[in-house]
Amino acid sequence: MIRLKPFEVRATGSKADPFRTARLRLTLLYLAIITGIVALLSASLYEFHSHDVGRMERGRTVPVVPGERGIAQDAPSLGEYLERLGRSIILADIITILAGGGLSYILASRTLRPVKEAVEAEQRFFANAAHDLRTPLAVMRSEAEVALRSGRVGGADAHRILASSLEEIDRMSAMVEQMLDLARSGSTSPHARIGLVPLDLASLARNVAGKMSTRAEACGLQLTIDTPEAATVHGDPRALERAVFNILENAVTYTPAGGSIKVRVAQHGSHVELSVMDTGIGIMPEDLPHITEPFFRGDRARGAHSGGTGLGLTIARSIVEENRGSMRAESRPDAGTTVILRFLQA
Repeated sequence: MIRLKPFEVRATGSKADPFRTARLRLTLLYLAIITGIVALLSASLYEFHSHDVGRMERGRTVPVVPGERGIAQDAPSLGEYLERLGRSIILADIITILAGGGLSYILASRTLRPVKEAVEAEQRFFANAAHDLRTPLAVMRSEAEVALRSGRVGGADAHRILASSLEEIDRMSAMVEQMLDLARSGSTSPHARIGLVPLDLASLARNVAGKMSTRAEACGLQLTIDTPEAATVHGDPRALERAVFNILENAVTYTPAGGSIKVRVAQHGSHVELSVMDTGIGIMPEDLPHITEPFFRGDRARGAHSGGTGLGLTIARSIVEENRGSMRAESRPDAGTTVILRFLQA
């Protein structure tokens, strides 16, 4: 069995936290820059005051004997003044560098935070992808091994094994296609890649719900639609239809027989909202922030044996954001889930 090393070990060759090291290096870099700037300003300030004090010292001399010059007795010497000035500048430099060090550490942490979150998301992506790809491969392998050991690879057994293998291959193919869709959705600037045109979101919701109604009935679910006559937004009709279809498909997948799904479109001021409410298994609070991450499926979803890929909501969110909309979800375990799409009214 092949064991993959943790991401930070593969990326850096070390078990140490790479972000901790990077944070310290970035802090030292910031601190070195601050120290250099402070040293340069301090030297310039000291040099400027040296010349200025020299001029003041010459201007404060008083004549003692004709043809000679003397220094007023109450005037501080140039050396004493510059010594006090040097101590003050050094003290100010130390305080500035200490404060700069603390601020540099905070700034380094804030600078690296998005990178760390991106790497953590990538780790979850690969872990979830590996888990979902491993399952169908394990099924095909185990069935093939059992058939070979039994010595009865023919007739009905061969048909069953081949049918099961094709089913798992179809599942992996669908997963790969969704991965490609997801990759394409983030490959270029959204507004340069899709054409946003006025469209009737209410009509679009009715069309998608109509296509899903047969499957919902086959699963023993009641699908209802509540929409106004029209609700116009700007978007890509085909892309938004795919997003709504994915959300409805997810609701059908995770709602047990006897449950219900409601599709609703409503206008709220200058916005239009499309919501899909189901009475399904719901989502745990700790899983809710991650449901649109690639391949993420909570323990309850995996336990439902849905056969889903964990990419439907990821693609839906990507499409909605490309169409200048937003997507959020509300859910409680065993109390259903509501997914809400929000667009600016055209």
